[in-house]
Amino acid sequence: MTAFDTIIIGAGSAGCVLANRLSAQSTRSVLLIEAGRDLPPGHEPTDVLDTFASSYYNKAYMWPGLKAHWRTRETSPETTFDQGRIMGGGSTVMGQIALRGTPDDYDEWARLGAAGWGWSEVLPYFRKLETDFDFHGDLHGDSGPIPIRRTPREQWPPLSRAVEQYAREHQAPRIVDMNGDFCDGLGSLPMSNTPARRGSTAMCYLDASVRARKNLTIMPAATVTGFLFEGRRVSGVSAIVDDASRNFHGGEIVLCAGAIHSPAFMLRAGIGPAEELRALGIGVVADLRGVGRNLQNHPLLFLAAHLRRGARQQKALRPHPMTCLRYSSGMQAAPPSDMYIAAHSKSSWSALGAQIANFNATIFKPASRGRVTLVSADSGQPPRIEFNFVGEEIDLLRLMDGFRRIVALVSSDPVRALYTTVFPVRFTDRIRQLNQLTRMNAIKAAMIAGTLDAVPALANIVFGRLTGRRIDLAGLANDNAALADYVRNNVAGTFHVCGTCRMGKADDPDAVVDNSGRLRGVSGLRVVDASIMPAVPRGNTNIPTIMLAEKIAADMCGERTRGA
Repeated sequence: MTAFDTIIIGAGSAGCVLANRLSAQSTRSVLLIEAGRDLPPGHEPTDVLDTFASSYYNKAYMWPGLKAHWRTRETSPETTFDQGRIMGGGSTVMGQIALRGTPDDYDEWARLGAAGWGWSEVLPYFRKLETDFDFHGDLHGDSGPIPIRRTPREQWPPLSRAVEQYAREHQAPRIVDMNGDFCDGLGSLPMSNTPARRGSTAMCYLDASVRARKNLTIMPAATVTGFLFEGRRVSGVSAIVDDASRNFHGGEIVLCAGAIHSPAFMLRAGIGPAEELRALGIGVVADLRGVGRNLQNHPLLFLAAHLRRGARQQKALRPHPMTCLRYSSGMQAAPPSDMYIAAHSKSSWSALGAQIANFNATIFKPASRGRVTLVSADSGQPPRIEFNFVGEEIDLLRLMDGFRRIVALVSSDPVRALYTTVFPVRFTDRIRQLNQLTRMNAIKAAMIAGTLDAVPALANIVFGRLTGRRIDLAGLANDNAALADYVRNNVAGTFHVCGTCRMGKADDPDAVVDNSGRLRGVSGLRVVDASIMPAVPRGNTNIPTIMLAEKIAADMCGERTRGA
């Protein structure tokens, strides 16, 4: 079969949701195309099932060759930037933190032109997607596909308890439900898993019963290479399947490739800023200047500490995120709850990672905006990603303040008692190579870990070699000019990318899609993924992406029922 009612490009956090909900209408034929490998029910690899994000360290699950500039190409080098290429996308390889964001985030979407996306309008879809095992009532779901839970306080490792003591000494209230109580304080982090397994959209939305639907075709290991056009209508896609080029026709095409690949795909198809497209020799189909702009992500700074033997997380407790400190910077023009600090008792899958705690200060609501552009028209050339972190002065100031706060945290008595040494984290190639999930790296990491346990005094030397020159943290925190340079040179980011094809009003020249994901100026095509978010929420983007896929899927099903 080569003709379908709906073709979905990308089986990530959004695509799997759409495939489930749209194919529930038995009269609709659906094709789901995914470039990565499939994960049939009952055949998921151990690292994918793991409630610690072991799969993140497996490069076989990632897009090859993708790199990003944390700032701009003029001010920062390229660094590896992993994006999932596997059934379930980011929900299969990332850290499983299930923060929704706050009501203010979605009311902001509405103010920015995304009518129908305020908090009261998105809450039903947050409830629809989840089964929350800890909380019930009007703010939580009890029958959705995605499991949500928090690690019970009695299971917290020593570091989480030390951070709790620090928060209590600084009068920070405890937040037991960060998805329902939106004040500042020490929060218990919700996770999208059960005690036994990850809760990816691939596992939760594409189970055996859904896959058995005769009107749903799932095509893994297939790379979509372009759109098929009939005038200004997208009528299908071309793809490489089993090393052969094939065409598939659809009544509607839904692009769910994520905030990096969705804009890049459209730019190669001639949809984007006309002047930039012509400069690359790409014919212009639709002049949409917002494609690839408005790139957002959460910038952060890391410190790490080598934990003493008795201060480490028990091996049986797999997840590493337990708590975080959500706070307001109080800086002029900064919104409430614009920052957070997290402290995790392990930093990687290996024996060495189990000894290293990491602390990060993160901007929940950054002011800076980046962009995704093409280097060439060649589809085999990855796009250029420039996050432009600390491009706005307020972001620089907030990260400087955040650095001072994590230095104060690691210098506090409750936390200081747990580690042998503390050191800054620089994301060097040496660390990335050691973190890759291989047998040889497991041996190397175990040898280093064993050496450190035998001779703890070697920690300074070992981590100095792995991460670079040692730094006087207290001295740096007290030197404004030096700290500003340090932040510019060491800022990194999460994987919460969004905004590059944002929703907005019809008269907004920077809006790429309408409030149901339909592309401006070209019919037959929707974009449904984190790229259409007008602004990044105060939380991880996986659960919000699932929410927006649920909401747009409901719109699409309603349109078909009404015959629209």
